[in-house]
Amino acid sequence: MLKLALVCFLLCLLAGTGGAMNAPIELSQDAHAAQENPSAKPEGAPAAPGKPAEKHSTQEDRQRLVAIAHKLEAAPLDPALAPEREWAVGFVVAAPDIHVRICTHLLGDLRRPRYKYKSEVGEQLLISSAAFLIEHPDQADNSRAQSVGGMEGVLKVYSAIVKAEPQATVKSLDVLLEKQRDGKLADAVWEIVKDCQ
Repeated sequence: MLKLALVCFLLCLLAGTGGAMNAPIELSQDAHAAQENPSAKPEGAPAAPGKPAEKHSTQEDRQRLVAIAHKLEAAPLDPALAPEREWAVGFVVAAPDIHVRICTHLLGDLRRPRYKYKSEVGEQLLISSAAFLIEHPDQADNSRAQSVGGMEGVLKVYSAIVKAEPQATVKSLDVLLEKQRDGKLADAVWEIVKDCQ
């Protein structure tokens, strides 16, 4: 089901749904039914051994997510980190108390032309946004700050990718890097996400 969540998230993000998206994400009727009735299980699902539905993610999992976000920001193309990335995406999608708001406009240009690393960059927006919320719980209701925090992580990933593969550039991310160097990233991100509010 987590792979389905990842696919759903990436399709929405990169297909340009034209608005904002929140995680956790409703995936199917089975997922919706499970949210409304935690004791219900989809057909064919293994029985959980009497475990009550969690209302909060654990401190250990939140710290793991933050550590993974920073590892991926430094080495996004390291194949050894692929399982960590998958865990992080699954955690953010399933966490009952981490509500990431993603504006699909932030990475809209990655669809045209098809960017080789759009999956890594798109997943990083989700992961870095969640890490920002964990590190700055006082900003939980500030979607602008969350978007900037997520894009700062994306720009670290993008810079690492371009350092490894100089031809892997995207104009929109180059522009945001320049804005960041000029101290104007927050304003540039706000201009992109203001229609998602």
